[in-house]
Amino acid sequence: MIQENEIVTLILAMGVFAFFAVRHVRIKEIPAWRTFLLAFVALTAGWALTVLEGFFWSNALNLLEHVCYALSSILLARWCWLAFAGGKEVVK
Repeated sequence: MIQENEIVTLILAMGVFAFFAVRHVRIKEIPAWRTFLLAFVALTAGWALTVLEGFFWSNALNLLEHVCYALSSILLARWCWLAFAGGKEVVK
C-alpha cells in the first residue's frame, strides 16, 4: 500500500537533488561534501524503495530500504566526524 506522505517525501528529495545540481559549485565548498552527498543519495534510495515496495517485491524492497537507511546513517555519522572532528577525507 502506497501512502501519500511517502510520495511527497520522495518528490521533496528530488527537489533537493535539483538544488544540488544547480548549486554544485557551492556544495563543493562543504567539508567532505562527497560523503555528505552519498549519505543523501542512500537516504533518497531508501525513500524510493519504500514507494516501490507498494507495487512489487515488498519483502525484498523493504529489506533494501532499511539497508539504505542504515548506510545513510553511517555515512552521515562519518561526514560529521570528517567535517567537525578534524578527520580527513581521502580524495582519489
